[in-house]
Amino acid sequence: MKVSIVAAIAKNGIIGIDNRLPWHLPEDLAFFKQTTLGCPVLMGRKTYESINRPLPGRLNVVLTSNTDWQPAPAKDGTPRNVIAYPTPLPSGSTTQIATATNLPNALQWLARFEQIFLIGGSNLYQQALEQNLVDELVLTEIHQNFDGDASFPQWDRERFTEVDRITNPATSERTWAFDFVKYAQVNTGL
Repeated sequence: MKVSIVAAIAKNGIIGIDNRLPWHLPEDLAFFKQTTLGCPVLMGRKTYESINRPLPGRLNVVLTSNTDWQPAPAKDGTPRNVIAYPTPLPSGSTTQIATATNLPNALQWLARFEQIFLIGGSNLYQQALEQNLVDELVLTEIHQNFDGDASFPQWDRERFTEVDRITNPATSERTWAFDFVKYAQVNTGL
């Protein structure tokens, strides 16, 4: 199983403000969808609630310490079905919501999948990096500072090596550039 972090990060480390993105970047949203489609996405409760719906074509796993947590109903008022750890998970790219109370349990539960994406927020990213659970970082590096209240955690750049970079220059509509960058964990051979 490959565990990847996906995040868009401003030059000053900001990733969010008031549970939303501080920028409008359609190219990043399309990249995010293309990258994660068909794979489980793992997120904290606040991240899920900021999206306020399951991401289609993906198993949406929400980490929450509240074992009674329920997501908001669908637009038509229908309650959303939630699969709770350790109930068996569906396979493939079924749009479902699942919950687990901690990161190790969630990863163990998802072990049969080839690829898992951690999509936020800050606390989840920090836990995964501190516990050395991340194989890859898939980052949108935005070359502009933004105001915000959520930051990407500091990470040991010596543990990762850049393997791919796609540069997107500034345009007349967007005065700042950004890059899609992939970092792979360095295999230390230990």
